[in-house]
Amino acid sequence: MQTLDALQKRIKTTTDLLSVVKTMKSLAAVNIRHFDRAAQSLVQYAEVVEHGWSVLFRSGGVMLPTGKESKAVLLTVGSDQGMCGQFNELAVQAGLKAGEQLEDKGLEVSFWSAGDRIRAMLEDSGKEPKLHFSMPGTLGGVAPIVNDLVGRMAQWKRQGVERFHVVYNGQHEHEGYSPINNRILPLDKTWGERLGADKWPGRCIPQVFIPGDTMFSELFRQHLFIMLYGAIARSMAAENIARLAAMHAAEKNIEDMREELQANFRQTRQNSITEELLDVMAGFEALV
Repeated sequence: MQTLDALQKRIKTTTDLLSVVKTMKSLAAVNIRHFDRAAQSLVQYAEVVEHGWSVLFRSGGVMLPTGKESKAVLLTVGSDQGMCGQFNELAVQAGLKAGEQLEDKGLEVSFWSAGDRIRAMLEDSGKEPKLHFSMPGTLGGVAPIVNDLVGRMAQWKRQGVERFHVVYNGQHEHEGYSPINNRILPLDKTWGERLGADKWPGRCIPQVFIPGDTMFSELFRQHLFIMLYGAIARSMAAENIARLAAMHAAEKNIEDMREELQANFRQTRQNSITEELLDVMAGFEALV
């Protein structure tokens, strides 16, 4: 049986740990809203860029490719941090499955990773990432990593890679979060025809007074930025959803442990008091 001092120390440690867990829960709840707002803020901007594509295709200034791709890049987004349950495992499983599907179509697939834990898991699965990116800790760090990704994608595209996918965990209404596989490239003819045929929201269609190639280049970069920024922001929101769930479970376990320790403390203290009273009574009887 543990001594009273030992039990008191364990109760104090458990109480301190409970305070840390509650703080992490609060931070996760705040971060979920923070990153989700960032992702939602892109919606209207994405609509503006889509209208730009529509104007470009209506003008007939650019013809999109229809050829078959032979190389693909698959970026799997996860976390640099722990305490988020099966978050990274689900992302890696979805990434490996997406890679198999692309390989079944005859494509040569190169894996990229975002998040140290994702890289380690891909390496363990025999899919060593060709490029790795560290996940930002704050919202302010999302734009720099996205700009780096856009630059790397442009480089690889010039080397003959036409197909790009990003796999990440996004918020899910019923399950908290679930894997999402977004195809970022190619921008093919079917996609362009759909945008060109969409009904224009206003009465007058804008005129294009710049070269089609220049407009395409600008819209292309914005398309990549929107897709990648949204994926990373939504992944970070989902990561905090996973962390909130993990901290909620940890909080319940710690509270149960603390109650058990407090019950043991009370029982041990009662036993100690009883033993002392018995000793006093035994001593009194001996004197009488």
